[in-house]
Amino acid sequence: MKNKENISDGELRFIVGREKELLIFESLLGRVRSEGQPRLLHLYGTGGVGKSTFLRLCRQKAFELDVCFMQLDSRDFNHSERGIANALLRQIQCPPDSELDLLQDFCTELESLAGDRIVVLAIDTFEEMRNMENWVRERLIPLLPQRSLLLFAGRHPLRGGWLLSPVWRERLRQLPIPQLERSDCVRYLEMCGITSEGNVELIWRQTTGHPLAMSLAAAAHTMNADAKTIVGDDLFDELAALWMQEVPDRELRRHVESASVLRVFDQERLSFVMEEAVPSDVFDRLSSLSFVRKSERGWQLHDLMRESTLARLKERAPNQYRRLMERSAAYYANAILASSDRSMMEWEVGELFRYTGVDVLRALLDEPENSSYYWETVTDVTLQDALAYAEWRENNTQPVSGVEIDPVTGELFRIEYTAEQVRYNAAPLDLKSLYVLEPSSIKLLRDEEERVCALAICIPFHAVTLPWLEQDPLCSPYLNSLKLEERTRLASPQEQPAGWFLRSFDYADILNPRLRTTAIYLIYSFLCRGGLLVCTPFDNEIGRKAYTGFGFNIVEGATHCNHDGRTPTPTYELDTRGEKLLEFLNHLFRRAGMEWKSTIVNTDEGTALLLHSPLLDLLSDREREVALQVLSGFSNMEIAKNLIITESTVKKHLKSIYVKLDIHKRTQLAVKLMIKP
Repeated sequence: MKNKENISDGELRFIVGREKELLIFESLLGRVRSEGQPRLLHLYGTGGVGKSTFLRLCRQKAFELDVCFMQLDSRDFNHSERGIANALLRQIQCPPDSELDLLQDFCTELESLAGDRIVVLAIDTFEEMRNMENWVRERLIPLLPQRSLLLFAGRHPLRGGWLLSPVWRERLRQLPIPQLERSDCVRYLEMCGITSEGNVELIWRQTTGHPLAMSLAAAAHTMNADAKTIVGDDLFDELAALWMQEVPDRELRRHVESASVLRVFDQERLSFVMEEAVPSDVFDRLSSLSFVRKSERGWQLHDLMRESTLARLKERAPNQYRRLMERSAAYYANAILASSDRSMMEWEVGELFRYTGVDVLRALLDEPENSSYYWETVTDVTLQDALAYAEWRENNTQPVSGVEIDPVTGELFRIEYTAEQVRYNAAPLDLKSLYVLEPSSIKLLRDEEERVCALAICIPFHAVTLPWLEQDPLCSPYLNSLKLEERTRLASPQEQPAGWFLRSFDYADILNPRLRTTAIYLIYSFLCRGGLLVCTPFDNEIGRKAYTGFGFNIVEGATHCNHDGRTPTPTYELDTRGEKLLEFLNHLFRRAGMEWKSTIVNTDEGTALLLHSPLLDLLSDREREVALQVLSGFSNMEIAKNLIITESTVKKHLKSIYVKLDIHKRTQLAVKLMIKP
């Protein structure tokens, strides 16, 4: 818990217009103290309106009142029980123990640390945690100390289960964070030294009290910019350009432009993308800019600044833009390949596909951040919702016809399904029996009102499910096409599935781009786990293009007519087990017209280790050869002999390597460059 990290008095002085909201926060702390029951304060408002700034005010107030305050940003951890539990444990500086229940471990440690004090758990960008809301309500909150205040900040008010529960209706306070009143804007501008009535009125009219816009307009005035240039729909683009006036020299501006290609960056990541070592002093200047914030994964440009800078870079220097995109994709491919636990790499996989996506997927996808839909695995309670949706689909099949356009190439993709195709694509089955066999197989997609909008059946391959899948009319053609040895490999332990049979995805409205995007991201979550993926959707043109777009291949000898008894339907397969994951990643790059390479080193112990290419690529070809020799255990004399150079030359290369990688000895080189697969 970082209560000592309070905002400076000078910075506090510039936060205006939030007195009423801060009093509400203090009042709720008082109720928690007197009642001994948890409460929830949810802040909501549009981007740039000051939600994160208000959380910082709450942190300062909690420090003054001797309240335990912890804050997470939902973009900084994987949205799973394990991911959030690890993030919480880091907040209290407690190392996770994989042998324990991480969440229970956190709550036990927290209760001990808090003592009699109130606990505040703040989560920023909560709107991106829709898939975790039920878990937060039913699992996390009951384990927290009773005298706790949950403080969430998101773009929309909470709905669904928070309002359906009479307990949470009583304990929940929804607090909109509005734009500032004119009097607050005048006060802020006066503190910034802007007192001219004409300038104050102009900035007020142009920003209408939006805190971010007002802050940037004030900065523009301070830097002698013409505030009259900030007009109309181009407000944020103009303000982002003015923001760049914080970056007067060309060298730092070049680093800002490169950082805009990465949604999250650090010194190592940026060095890899730029193909040069970023000096520490330059990175320190970059990370201290007012539009850069620190997050758990690294640093981030403000969204408005990043998007505006990236668009200008793409237009001004298309070749440079393309190379930076290629390097960014390579970084995430390396990270996926190097990870020892790829089940926790969902974020990296998503980032990779931002750079290597293909035309049909670009056409079908909307920005995932715009989606208010979320997936959940069914429980004993929600199984009835799955059954109700399946019954609804059986009785409601209408033809579908629509067109989507690839925003890059302009190519049209038609989404056409007859009513019969919609029915067969749903692939009905006995959901109750499947739930008893493997509950994790059934997933529901819900909207912000918690209505079911889609049903997905993703059955893991393991020893328990294999007999059932052998009898399934859709999976059995694939299993029958396998050799005995290949089939036996699928009978893995239940806790270690060999892959997944993606049996069906049925959407209430497949033409809804946000709903469709959330469904595509579910498929993305399976792609790089190192398993076998199999699917056989009812044959359709857009389906064929989409699944081959994901990287699936048609399985020879597994075509069947089992959907309707007459239509030949192919079976698709994507195998990323073992070394095939590397093959899949290479396929993505080749298809996108990008280059990528990874390196494997065999040590004298015979263990294959993966070189961490982002750092390796900082070295010259000869330095890379010397580094590989060092990692293989050779002495300087042996390296000189192997490479036919002098020993003094080896020492010279090693000195250069140490400087570039910021290390001092051989053992650090191994730590820097090698990660066990």
